[in-house]
Amino acid sequence: MLLNSTQLANRYPTPASPESSYPTHKATERVPELERSSLPAQASREPITPADPELVLFNQAALARNAQIMPDGTHAMNLKVSDRVPVVLIPPLSAETRPSEYVTFKDDQIPSPRKKKRLEESSLANSSVQTRDQRALADSASNNLRALIETIFEADEQASTDTPDVSSAELGLHFMYIEQDDGQVRTIAPATLVKLDTSLQSVIGAGRIGDVSVNDACRLHKLCEKTLAVVRSSDLSVDTAWNSDDFSVWIQRAASAETALRSARTVVRIMIGFREEKTICSEETLQNVIDVLNKVLTCCIIPIVEIRPKDSGSELFDLASVYSKEIGQLLYQANKVMRMLAEILDKVDIAEAIVTALEFSAIRILFVENAQNEKESVIGTQKFEGLRRTAMDIISGIFSKYPEQRAFIFDEILTSLQKLPTKGLKARQFKLSDGTSIQLVSALIMRLIQTSAAQAKHPADTAKPLNSKMRHKRKPHAEPSDTEQEVSSETTDGCEPSGGPSDGADDQNGESASRRLAKEVNALNDHAAKDAQYVVRYFVQRAMTASKSGDQPYRHLLDMFTDDLIMVLGYSEWPAAEMLLRALMVSMMSITENKSTAPAKNMALELLGTMGSAISELVANTQSCARSLESQDSSSSGYLRQLFDDYLDGSLDSTELTNWDGPYRMVMEYLKSVDSEGLPTLNAQLYYLTQWARGVTLTGPSADSKRDFLVCQLRKMVRDRVWDPSDTVDPVTKGQCRLAYALTVLNMNFCRQFDSIFKILLDSITSEQTTVRTRSLKSVTQMLEKDPSLLDRARNVKSLLIQCTADASPMVRDSTLMLIGKCIQQKPVLEQEFFKPIVSLANDPTVSVRKRSMKLLKDLFAHNKRKEAKKIIGECLLQRTKDVDKATSELAIQILEELWFSPFWKFVGAADDIPIQTRIALKEQMDLIINLAQGSDRVCSAMVSLLQILLNASSKTAQSNINVCQKLVSTAFESIIDSEARTDGIEQKHFVQSLTVFAKASPGLFNAEQLQYLQPYISNLSNPDDFSLLRSSVVIFRCVLPTVPTVQQSLLFEVQKALFSNVSKLGKMELNEVAACLWTMNGVLKNPDRLVRLVASVIKGLQKLQAKNLSDPNGKEDLIRARRYIQIAGAFGKHCDFEGQVAEFRSTFPSWKGTSVSGMIVDSIGSFASNKQPLSLRVDALNGIGLICQSSPLLFNQIQISDVFQQALVEGNPDLQNIVLSIFRDFFAMQETQASSKNETNQADGTAVANGQLGGSMKASESDGASALIAQRFLHNILYIALASQDASALTATEVIASINRQGLVHPKESGPALVALETSSNPAIADIAFHAHGDLHLQHESMFEREYMRAIVEAYRYQRDIVQEPLGFTSSPFTSKLHLMFEIIKSSKGKYQKKFISNYCSKIGFDVEKLDLAGDVPASLQFSRFLIENLAFFDYGRVDELLHTIGCMEKIVADVGSGIAHSINTEVFHVRVDTILEDTAPSGAGTEQTMSHQAVVTPDVAPLRLRQLTTASIILSCLWEARTFLRRLYGLSSHQQRRESKGNGKTRDVNKAPTKSSGITGDKMVAAIAAKVASLNGREGMLKQCQEFVDLLSIDHEFKVAAEGEEEEGAIRPWTPSGDEAEMPLPSSGGSRGPLKRKRLSSAASTPQKKRGRPALGRRKSSRKSMNEEEDEDEDWE
Repeated sequence: MLLNSTQLANRYPTPASPESSYPTHKATERVPELERSSLPAQASREPITPADPELVLFNQAALARNAQIMPDGTHAMNLKVSDRVPVVLIPPLSAETRPSEYVTFKDDQIPSPRKKKRLEESSLANSSVQTRDQRALADSASNNLRALIETIFEADEQASTDTPDVSSAELGLHFMYIEQDDGQVRTIAPATLVKLDTSLQSVIGAGRIGDVSVNDACRLHKLCEKTLAVVRSSDLSVDTAWNSDDFSVWIQRAASAETALRSARTVVRIMIGFREEKTICSEETLQNVIDVLNKVLTCCIIPIVEIRPKDSGSELFDLASVYSKEIGQLLYQANKVMRMLAEILDKVDIAEAIVTALEFSAIRILFVENAQNEKESVIGTQKFEGLRRTAMDIISGIFSKYPEQRAFIFDEILTSLQKLPTKGLKARQFKLSDGTSIQLVSALIMRLIQTSAAQAKHPADTAKPLNSKMRHKRKPHAEPSDTEQEVSSETTDGCEPSGGPSDGADDQNGESASRRLAKEVNALNDHAAKDAQYVVRYFVQRAMTASKSGDQPYRHLLDMFTDDLIMVLGYSEWPAAEMLLRALMVSMMSITENKSTAPAKNMALELLGTMGSAISELVANTQSCARSLESQDSSSSGYLRQLFDDYLDGSLDSTELTNWDGPYRMVMEYLKSVDSEGLPTLNAQLYYLTQWARGVTLTGPSADSKRDFLVCQLRKMVRDRVWDPSDTVDPVTKGQCRLAYALTVLNMNFCRQFDSIFKILLDSITSEQTTVRTRSLKSVTQMLEKDPSLLDRARNVKSLLIQCTADASPMVRDSTLMLIGKCIQQKPVLEQEFFKPIVSLANDPTVSVRKRSMKLLKDLFAHNKRKEAKKIIGECLLQRTKDVDKATSELAIQILEELWFSPFWKFVGAADDIPIQTRIALKEQMDLIINLAQGSDRVCSAMVSLLQILLNASSKTAQSNINVCQKLVSTAFESIIDSEARTDGIEQKHFVQSLTVFAKASPGLFNAEQLQYLQPYISNLSNPDDFSLLRSSVVIFRCVLPTVPTVQQSLLFEVQKALFSNVSKLGKMELNEVAACLWTMNGVLKNPDRLVRLVASVIKGLQKLQAKNLSDPNGKEDLIRARRYIQIAGAFGKHCDFEGQVAEFRSTFPSWKGTSVSGMIVDSIGSFASNKQPLSLRVDALNGIGLICQSSPLLFNQIQISDVFQQALVEGNPDLQNIVLSIFRDFFAMQETQASSKNETNQADGTAVANGQLGGSMKASESDGASALIAQRFLHNILYIALASQDASALTATEVIASINRQGLVHPKESGPALVALETSSNPAIADIAFHAHGDLHLQHESMFEREYMRAIVEAYRYQRDIVQEPLGFTSSPFTSKLHLMFEIIKSSKGKYQKKFISNYCSKIGFDVEKLDLAGDVPASLQFSRFLIENLAFFDYGRVDELLHTIGCMEKIVADVGSGIAHSINTEVFHVRVDTILEDTAPSGAGTEQTMSHQAVVTPDVAPLRLRQLTTASIILSCLWEARTFLRRLYGLSSHQQRRESKGNGKTRDVNKAPTKSSGITGDKMVAAIAAKVASLNGREGMLKQCQEFVDLLSIDHEFKVAAEGEEEEGAIRPWTPSGDEAEMPLPSSGGSRGPLKRKRLSSAASTPQKKRGRPALGRRKSSRKSMNEEEDEDEDWE
């Protein structure tokens, strides 16, 4: 027996003596907490009863023997003691000694001397802190508790008697009555429970719970349990149909529940204080507490938390809001009870049933959907989040203490994930230390993973303390052995030379210790890694089968879980995030490397991009952190900054991180200083310590003494699971910890795989799957945004991006442009390398790609200084202003306005005070316009249209743009004046030419003074450049003069004179402009005499030349003169109106009897247009006649003029045809422009406009009559020309046809088929014009076009065969239907219209075998059917039901026509008859094989023509089947889905949505298969093989099932062959072998009448070879 005051380090010896019956293996030790100085008077104390009755007997026996010792120290009995054995004599106990002051220990519980010393020192240290006042407070708390308990007991006893001595008021202070169905139940009042719980907490905290007797505790325990029983039997459920009275009654019951929760707190607290007493700490009581808690949570709290003000239970929300305080108090008490349960869980070993009940309760709370904000919550979101945190603590505690529960906990959490919200702020409500939020379940999973690495998976280790301050929690059974304590005590200096007796002598060297450390930490790390992999695998497996738009939330949950891990990657409190991210990264890499589906790969690439970006962001944040430490003079900060610099340089040695005083040590010190007592932080410490130790072992063995010291220290702390270094360091700041932790994380496996992640993403850019390429590009973009330096580190990025700009997929091209934009934004120097691809994509067929390219070009223009680049960008954007897509056109206009005009808006308001920088910018902008004006006429026309739009009065910025344009015009004139001083090579003609753009767009930009600068260019024509100057100047004068009335008359006379003098020198283009300008000047000067004389002289000259033979080679001068006269006459006849000068012309030509001067001019030219004249002269004559007729439309009605045009069109000369067609095109264009302007004017004036295109008036004009005449008389010739070639004349003819249809001049069916055919032209201009014209007609005359489409398809086939000379139904790279434009227009109609079109279309494929045209190498019927089938296969179907209808129609044709063809082949080619089949059928079951063998050896004697006929028919049907198979494979149609939709069982939203194409299926295999089948006609063997394959196709039930004849309703879809897996479908392929397929047995033929050969497979009987899906659907689909 050892007294507490005894300073002996050893037990006293017990030599042989009469007292040997005493069990020497036991000893006693005085309890430190019961020092005499801290006890009250002994008279008032009761002895402490040891928990073990056996120990009580031992104590009593020891006291009896001590009483026999004499005062001198001798024993009453004679002792024989050896002289060589020292004896320690224990003096007798004083009379005041009491047995209650001693505690008996069993032998295995006796601490070692070293441990006893440490415990004593710790006890002295703790007791030294406790002052006399604190001891007095403890005494007071103990006395108060006993007094309160005595008062409660007295009140309870008085209340139990019939005549209580206490008053009812006094009794009510301590007790209350709860009404029950069977009477009242007396329970402790809430106020008393509060006092009792507070007193118990104080006494237990002071270590004085022993002052309360066990009997009192049991009695108190039973009083509190009464309330629990009451609540367990009461109804606490909530009903949404309640009114205010009902809810008030429920609130009263909730008050009883609150009292029960208070009682539960007291019960649990008593159990904690008396946890050694089984009568108090019973499983039944604890189960009752949990039942009450669950009932309150389930019936009261959770329903109230889940109601929302906008839900169906909004009335209940309003009622509950009134009592929010009371409900909040109930939640508070429930949270307190859960905390008490978490505490008792930590201190007491609980039965498995109790643990499981706690788990269910806590996990359920975790997955309750909390409100998104305080307004939507009755009790407040943060209050309930506190309850959830407590639930998380309980789960973590169970996970840590009970390893056998870990798998169950993980399963429960993961299977409940689908209950989590995936949108809004309510998904993330777990607050981190810096205020950001993550999902609570993410935090829980990380805590559990950290616990896995911090706690061994065996119960004995779970009870070990986490640090020295928690050693009072150590359980007796987990106390270390004496040997362990001695080893630990011998290494207090930080070195551990041995690992215990089992380590052996080899443990004296560091290498052996390192191996043992590696074994220990690897075991801990493996536990955590397996748990992390399990969690990640669960997430990934379910996310792979779910989509972001689907019903299952796992895809969103995986993204949110990944985001949470990334968010805390740099937080030292959550080190498990790195391990989870590492496991997720490995899983995603395996998906990308394996043959996974495209959606799975997309998910993997997206997450890899997210993780790669997170690594880059961590590096960036670490850089910021390192810069923030530069202001600190601490050596630790400098050391960390140096390490980070080494990391950035790639020269960091990993041993620098794992050193004893390195970053790991700093993080550990910081974590301990922040919260050394909290379980989450402790687990984070131990997990991080494990990673540190693992990092040390991975660096390899070393003979360095410092490493040996490090290994010893880490091994000791890993085994003890406590951070307790032997030395001290300077305090670590938060910034230092952040930098140190980031350094360690960046050197762990996850971050070190950054380059591998980026490489996988780059490799995926070249994937065969379109969506994978797109997703990888987006992920690379995401990573480049975080780390632009990747462009330099990965040199192949640029080449890959340039390659992707030409990808066949629009999605890939769009994503590539997005990535290129990010690259240029990060590194502007890359714009030169990506410039050409961006410009080329501005003309992309896809609207979204064009728009993105335009936006990139805008950015390039703004930052580019190269003039040539700006010119190219300007041309691209100008072309897009004419885009067929209105939104694209508007975007181009907006971009050009922002680039060219808006920068000058704020400067051009002033007259002369424009800054010099703005003047320079205006000059540069004008130079750009000059360069653009030198381009094609199309660019100039686009600039004119752009300016007209921007300067139109309807534009909000019109006035600002006008001011800018005026400044630009002024700048141009200044440059013209100072052109000699310019050194940039821009000539004067270029300036003047650019001014014509402004003059045509808005003549008001010019003034009279500026026109004077142009006069010299009109008079001087000394060199060829002067003609260009003249033409541009004349255009400006012609446009500007009507708007500038202040021009001086003298200037106009001089200009007029110069123009007249130069008429004979002008070319055709200049002449046209001069004629228009002179007539404009005549409107100002009013002197038409010179014009009359000029035209009259020309007419005279023509009349003289009419009698000459201009075809004579010797009369070249006359020919030249005649052509010149005709050009002048045509130009002036078009632009000048001489009808008011008839008298002048009569005086000049007395013999003329006509009334129209224009008619006289045409008559003078007409004779030169005959076919007898030279071609050049005829061209000029036709052009001159056409020009005059355009200004005088009545002339078109003259027979002789119509005959001239007719003759030119019929002759077939392209030059003449193009002239006539250009005349018609320009005339129709003028009519459309005039009609549009008239309509706009009438609408602006409020005048009603007639519905139609005939001039907007109910009265036809001269032009309207001419238009109708041209359309009716010449349309046939125009259509012929359009369909005869693809050259310029065909393009012009197409433009004329489109214009005729826009004006409604002919019936749509006359030109509709031709437009459909022209849509298939390989000339993009022709196809585009025809497409828009066809679209307009279809929109206006949809029902009429329905009947014309079949004729149009035949016309398209002929056009492709004869003109394009490519009768196939598709274009390659990528595969596209030639009729795709037509189908796009048809898709704009309703679904019924589309289905009818498909039915009619497929009917054209059907045929009568006897009427097949077999002429040619490839029969015409086969060629036409192939054209139809290939188009059908490559149509872009807009809805699922259309696709299913198409497949059904294809199968119906094969069923209806194919059975007869197969029968004919069997009987005529292979001579298969019923009797032959019966004879060949073997009873052994080999009939199928024998029949096939018989057919293989038959030598057909069919006639070659008949064989070719049957083969052609079989090829058509086989090709149709190949197309059907391709469609099902392309769109991923399963047999089950197709049958369900055909029966109408599918949801409407499913059949109306667009079908999704499968990745990697391009159609090349189908095209090759069709080509091989067509090629089988080249020889007899090929035809026989094709016939055999076709018979096989229709004879095997597993491959072909169709409905019986006569059962289909109109428009219904027949059943079809099941696909199995389309990629493995054993249909006949490309003329190849059929493999192991066998014909169905016909052994039943002897007992049943036989139908035609091949027909049985088309019946209703079931197949003997069904797939699993077919068997499941057998009863549903077949009767």
